[in-house]
Amino acid sequence: MNSYGKIEIVVRFTKDNGKSHEQTIFEWSEKSYVDQKILYFPGLEIHLASHLVFKNGSEIYMSRYEYGVLSLLARHPGKLFIKEQIFEAVWHKDSDSYLRAVSSTIGRIRQKIEDDKDHPQYIGTVSNRGYQFMPRPEDITHSIRNP
Repeated sequence: MNSYGKIEIVVRFTKDNGKSHEQTIFEWSEKSYVDQKILYFPGLEIHLASHLVFKNGSEIYMSRYEYGVLSLLARHPGKLFIKEQIFEAVWHKDSDSYLRAVSSTIGRIRQKIEDDKDHPQYIGTVSNRGYQFMPRPEDITHSIRNP
């Protein structure tokens, strides 16, 4: 990571006609997470266009709200989201029942993607504050690509 808090992977290739080309295949910065087709994390793939999630290569069924919460958090690794923010972004409404809805949805997601729910690898709880997607940039094997 350079001093600007940004990681970029660029592929350089030569086409059959001999012309050289350059394409950025992955970009991550502390300020923004590039929204593309597939997010790759160790053992986890989130397909944004098709709303599919794979754990170690096996598809995992997620409800609309589970997928919405997971994709929201995964698009912004390390960013803390309070429960109210998650509820408004995923459910698109304001309600007093958001605390229970978000907590139970996070619990169901963890049952599906975490190997050890007591020591989560993907979704962390920040006591009395909210949740965050935890893989650090150096843990991301290769993140975003267009299939």
